[in-house]
Amino acid sequence: MLDNSKEPATLSATVESLVRIADRHTAIERPVCHTGTKDSFRSQIDVSLEDPTGASPEELESALSDFLRLNPDVGRLGFHKQLYSGVNLPAVLGEWVATLSNSVMHTFKVGPVSNLMEAEVVNQLSRLVGFENGEGLMVSGASQANLVSMMLARHALFPDLKETGYAGRELVAFVSDQAHYSMARAANVIGIGTRNLVAVRSDADGRMMPDALRHAIEAAIKDGKIPFYIGLTAGTTVLGAFDPVPKAVALAREFGLWVHVDGAWGAPVLFSQSHADLLSGCDEADSFTWDAHKLLNVPLTAGIILTRQKGWLHAATSGGGENYLFHKEAKQEQPEPELGELSIQSARRADCVKVWSAWKAVGRDGFAQKVDHLMEQKAHFLAYLNDQPDFDIIAPAPYLNVLFQYRPQHNSIAEPDVSKLNVAICERLAETGEAFIDYASFSGRTGIRMILAHSDISELYLNDLCDRIRQVGDALEIEQQKSLL
Repeated sequence: MLDNSKEPATLSATVESLVRIADRHTAIERPVCHTGTKDSFRSQIDVSLEDPTGASPEELESALSDFLRLNPDVGRLGFHKQLYSGVNLPAVLGEWVATLSNSVMHTFKVGPVSNLMEAEVVNQLSRLVGFENGEGLMVSGASQANLVSMMLARHALFPDLKETGYAGRELVAFVSDQAHYSMARAANVIGIGTRNLVAVRSDADGRMMPDALRHAIEAAIKDGKIPFYIGLTAGTTVLGAFDPVPKAVALAREFGLWVHVDGAWGAPVLFSQSHADLLSGCDEADSFTWDAHKLLNVPLTAGIILTRQKGWLHAATSGGGENYLFHKEAKQEQPEPELGELSIQSARRADCVKVWSAWKAVGRDGFAQKVDHLMEQKAHFLAYLNDQPDFDIIAPAPYLNVLFQYRPQHNSIAEPDVSKLNVAICERLAETGEAFIDYASFSGRTGIRMILAHSDISELYLNDLCDRIRQVGDALEIEQQKSLL
């Protein structure tokens, strides 16, 4: 018999170490981020693996504490650089439990509870989208979900392609010129080539233009190519724009194309009764991407691909493993496919546990309240910026992205210099560790891209942040003037 008597003490010591690291992480005020070169970071933490004897538990704990200290603190209110911010503690707990179990997901027998949890998460998300007879799967993130959606579309048009390859057929996909770069990578991976991913013009609000889409489809057909896929975005990276789903679906049905909605950022509006109309018509799409690790604050990564009909994932992705993993004789006992047969991955961790934990803790209403709160704060922020003569909103803000510039009234400067000033403001705030905010460009102007994702954002916080942006901008101008003397 194996002697496991030491395991509980070892695990207990590990948990105690984790608690100490977490206590240090939360006990002190720290910068939202640190800036510097790779060499400057190397001087602050020993990442070397050269010691053949390894480190002591105390040395390892110290190094991991330094990891948290030096990394950007994404849980802080001042973190606005990415499309997420904050900490979902029930999800963190679920993540720790999933890691402790080290559960794998490809068959029900090796992950029975996690399989049930994933099925429930997929079912609830499908209902929100309106896929009443759909299926889905958790994937590594929206990039993989978008890749799988192209595989689904390709298989729907040419089921033989799994075995025969393209055989001279040239397929063309269509996305907005504001679409995420993962679409280009998907075109590369599935082998249609990035030149056959057509970037359709967007309008002044950052939405794909249906007339331009029609023209692009007709042009591809005229060139002897085969249109097969329309990729829409629900919540673009820069503006948070939502492409017009109903009009795109109508074109897809006319020309026989697949419609996918990339809702990695914008899909949570479906939780809200007040804002779900931003995704009107999404139930008519063929597939849909979610990212629970964005606005829902679930720890990275937690992507989901959903389909409108059952069987589509299995048909497009399955193949292999029947002789040792997906046993044919077991189909009599469980006729529906195993989750591993729907996936392009083999080993797949139980990411569903953290999503399930987050949902279980607050329910659908909790997610809705977060969306509604942040949309209210966005409305306040826009009103405040419009009321300030030295701030200028430079792009539409239909969702939780606000792109604006600080334009000092006391000193009239040309547009190129205004853009440079706003980039410098973002960099200075990062250098001081006060806030980590990105910048972006739209219609030839570069401004501060404020992402409203943290649950604790308030009117007071946003007003104070604008005051600080103004102070930093003025200080940078003075520094610039002195440098010219």
